[in-house]
Amino acid sequence: MLTETQLLNHIYQTAEMGREGIHSVLRYTSEPRLVNALSQQLSEYEQLQSSAGAMLHARGEQAKGISPVAKLSSEAMSSMKALTDSSPTKIAEMMIQGSTMGVTKSLRNIRDCTVEDEEVRNLANKLVRTEQNNIEQMKQFL
Repeated sequence: MLTETQLLNHIYQTAEMGREGIHSVLRYTSEPRLVNALSQQLSEYEQLQSSAGAMLHARGEQAKGISPVAKLSSEAMSSMKALTDSSPTKIAEMMIQGSTMGVTKSLRNIRDCTVEDEEVRNLANKLVRTEQNNIEQMKQFL
């Protein structure tokens, strides 16, 4: 079973990974609609990460970001894929894959956590909805 603190750290890290993913592909596209969609998603991830960080801080906990190795690995993978094909379709596909992983892991973590704090539950559910909305938004570029 996960604690609420672990769930909040998951939210923090997932939002951070989303931000990193967007940053790593934004430089490969100039398609205005895609840039706009990614910028909107970036803002949503920043808000989620900030909220999770604030909730952790309020509990006397330090937010645990993603490891430098995971960050570097994600950046390298995204760059490699985008260098070979930086079409809006490929970038959307990459973002859908990342968001799908986020949804899957988040649903599993929510299920494995006894959440008593309604704010934590709402934030976890907001993360899932955000990831699902991001997937739907990226489908228009496929």
